[in-house]
Amino acid sequence: MEGEREVLCQPRSMVLSIQAGTLLHPSPPKDYLVWSIVNLIFCCLPLAVAALIFSIKTRDANHQNNADLATEYSSTAEGLNAAATVIGIFLNVVLFIVYFMYPSLIMP
Repeated sequence: MEGEREVLCQPRSMVLSIQAGTLLHPSPPKDYLVWSIVNLIFCCLPLAVAALIFSIKTRDANHQNNADLATEYSSTAEGLNAAATVIGIFLNVVLFIVYFMYPSLIMP
């Protein structure tokens, strides 16, 4: 048989290589504990107490590997800390102005 070619079928092999590596874990959310303590000492006390509670809840949720709850608590702690900082700075500036500009209001 001239002109005809014989086609040979060779089995194909599939190679699957698995490489050992490290799994990437997202970093846990920040707990803002230090910021909460600083606000507790220097700024708006009621908001700082609430921020401290949520900071501790964030830390607990991180230790329990509950990332969703930790993220929620972290966001709440951050917002409370930001509000406590802004209110604390505002009140300290107002008290400073009143103390030095109008000392007769404080000391009769």
